[in-house]
Amino acid sequence: MKKFWTERWVYRFLALVLAVLLFFYVKSDRMNSGNVSTSGGSSDTALMANKSKTLTVPLELDVNSSKYLVSGYPSKVKIKITGPSALVTTTTNTQNFKAYVSLRKLGLGEHKVRIKEEGLNKELSYSFEPETIKVTIANRRTKTFAIQPEINQDAIAKGYESKAAILRSQTVSATGSASEINRITQVVAKVNLPNNTKQDVTSQVLLQALDNSGDTVNVILSPQTVSVTVPVEKSTSSSSSGSDEESSSTEADNKRTKSSSSSSQETSSASSTSSSSTSSKSN
Repeated sequence: MKKFWTERWVYRFLALVLAVLLFFYVKSDRMNSGNVSTSGGSSDTALMANKSKTLTVPLELDVNSSKYLVSGYPSKVKIKITGPSALVTTTTNTQNFKAYVSLRKLGLGEHKVRIKEEGLNKELSYSFEPETIKVTIANRRTKTFAIQPEINQDAIAKGYESKAAILRSQTVSATGSASEINRITQVVAKVNLPNNTKQDVTSQVLLQALDNSGDTVNVILSPQTVSVTVPVEKSTSSSSSGSDEESSSTEADNKRTKSSSSSSQETSSASSTSSSSTSSKSN
């Protein structure tokens, strides 16, 4: 056995085996390192790849709202953003930008304006849908009107009547374009009483601004609703009529009683006369 380990070829063979094992170990380690590097590169590539997303956002107006009233614009618009995937995702989640139209340099009338953005990252490209909109700018006007209550009298029970309605607020402010304000002829509070109403009713009623034709005018009312109390009580005319009928009935009964009494007296008198006549003949 000792002679075996003293042979040179034995050591050469062992060295060869160790070299082969070392070769495969190094190769395997390099392959694993390559896989890790490739995976990291794919992740970086995915983060840097372009992505598109369409969002629906509110549309803001840059205008002197205390002086002018703007109409005809949509409340929301669509925007398509394109850029690095991570940046698009972040912008979608935060929506830390705004869409607006600038109207401060425009006068009264109808205008076609382009929608702009503010706050988007410079690495993102974008497009709006629609890109432009039409708006109408008019002078803003506010006017105060008296509130007119309207009550459906047909719902009140027979023998009852409503008194003057009690309003919590007597007046209302209407705000809109000068042309719309000029159309208003009255602001009404239409109170819908339940059928066969026999007692007071209090309800919150929506106010309406109407023109000569009874059509609703497009203005902003403040307040928009008002509390209305409708007093309901028994009709005085009905009570009076009932008393008159009762009095007439009593009078008729009295007349009938008197007539009956007179008839009885006449019958009694006739009987007495007849008796006297018979007695005289007998004598």
